[in-house]
Amino acid sequence: IKSWGEPGKGPGQFNLPHGLWVDSRGRLLVADRENDRIQAFSQDGDFLDQWNLDLIGPAVVHVDGNDIAYVPEHNGGLFSIITLDGERIARWGSDINITCHGAWVDSRGDVYVVQPGNFGKKRRVVKFHRK
Repeated sequence: IKSWGEPGKGPGQFNLPHGLWVDSRGRLLVADRENDRIQAFSQDGDFLDQWNLDLIGPAVVHVDGNDIAYVPEHNGGLFSIITLDGERIARWGSDINITCHGAWVDSRGDVYVVQPGNFGKKRRVVKFHRK
């Protein structure tokens, strides 16, 4: 068993690490939710990179077979689509009161987003069809 990181805002530090994914390059991508970023590490825990894209509470990272990352922004009710080089391709959202917490992409490229809601707000799974 191996662990790394400590509380903080610097590279390799975390403030509520929330979701992770191992990408096709073998990097561990960590959604560092309260630091509003995605950090990339080697599988040995060496800090490699971070995506500072003005994300608002990224909850998880899902990477599809085309090496595109899908990041629901829990604290902002938004959703970002990002290359593995950390460049945003698209971002959307509608109701700032609806959180986005989980994401998955099916074999057709349709995106599923979990919106758990806040204290009585809408709670649902939303499917976005790829055009």
